Amino acid sequence: MKKIYFDNAATSFPKAPFLSVAVTDFIENNCVNINRGIYSMSSDLSDMVLSTRVAIAKFFDCDDEPEKFCKRIIFTSGVTQSINMFLRGILSENDHVVTGALEHHAVMRTLNALKEEKNITYSVAPCDKNGVVSASAVESLITDKTKAVILNHASNVFGAINPIDEIGEVCKKHGVYFVLDTAQTAGAEYISMRKSNIDFLAFSGHKGLLSLQGIGGFAVSKKLSLELKPVITGGTGSVSHSYTQPDILPDKFESGTLNLCGICALNHSLKFINSVSIDKIKEKETSLRRYFVDKVKNIEGVVVYSDDESLNTTSVVSLSFTEVDTAFVSDALENNYSIMTRCGLHCAPSAHTAMGTYPDGTVRFSFSYFNTTDEIDYCVDALKKILEERKNA
Repeated sequence: MKKIYFDNAATSFPKAPFLSVAVTDFIENNCVNINRGIYSMSSDLSDMVLSTRVAIAKFFDCDDEPEKFCKRIIFTSGVTQSINMFLRGILSENDHVVTGALEHHAVMRTLNALKEEKNITYSVAPCDKNGVVSASAVESLITDKTKAVILNHASNVFGAINPIDEIGEVCKKHGVYFVLDTAQTAGAEYISMRKSNIDFLAFSGHKGLLSLQGIGGFAVSKKLSLELKPVITGGTGSVSHSYTQPDILPDKFESGTLNLCGICALNHSLKFINSVSIDKIKEKETSLRRYFVDKVKNIEGVVVYSDDESLNTTSVVSLSFTEVDTAFVSDALENNYSIMTRCGLHCAPSAHTAMGTYPDGTVRFSFSYFNTTDEIDYCVDALKKILEERKNA
């Protein structure tokens, strides 16, 4: 039986076409290091890394001169590390942060840890019934101690996309840093760092960017790059005579050996996404989501969240069931029909609390550019059979 993958919010599958070819070629022909030697293979690899930084600066519309901005593209393992580097590198005793009601543990656990470590405080902006955090809700919580507003662009559980242009304007008006978690939107939603007044944009390579796990990073504004302190220090291959961390970028935030294999993979996947276009990817994923929602919303016993047709969303759909446990449904989909979903709280208990699905959680379906309506039809039929069988059991 063919396996059907509907868990792209966790990580994309399949990845960009021919990604394995690009990675294999790198491993077999140029798996050396950069900033540590002057030989040609190292120089060639440095050029690839630089071109990837430029590609990311263009991808997120960071600046009208991406070749200059690219030094402020910093590679990390992903969004979680990037957010930790921001929060731990910028917050001081008694600082205040505004965040949203549907945040991931990457934000919430780190804020709670810093609450204990540095006595920082944070306020949570509520969301509406669809899971959208408004600019006015954010603005109402900003005080003279607020250092930053940190939000996800879209919930990893419910899919609603926040109005970042308006929120960015609020942050600019009050002189606070705007930090955006794009884990669920990068690669499937157009994002302009400068248009939305974003100071720190965290991205993950393995989700919508269709690359490997373990590679991601952040783009940082010039002003913030000067104030932000490095959380990790060590060898950078530069200024090696000095015992203090270099101030030059990107070295200031990139101690240790970079995940060059991951950067190579990201370089490849970005080229694929650009060749297709974000608009076409968005159109395909949105149509799949709408197709699925229209088919499941009238099934007896199914509750669909963030299903307003006018809502701007990612491809994520969360369901709960009036008579059946979510874990039972997810397990039955996998064991009986080879359909892979994710159930539970999705590392975002605050999101479930805000939307009334705590503590049982939901079954999350998240589609990609490579999924089909035939797969959705099969899944909907499977859901109907599971619920009917359970009802008659």
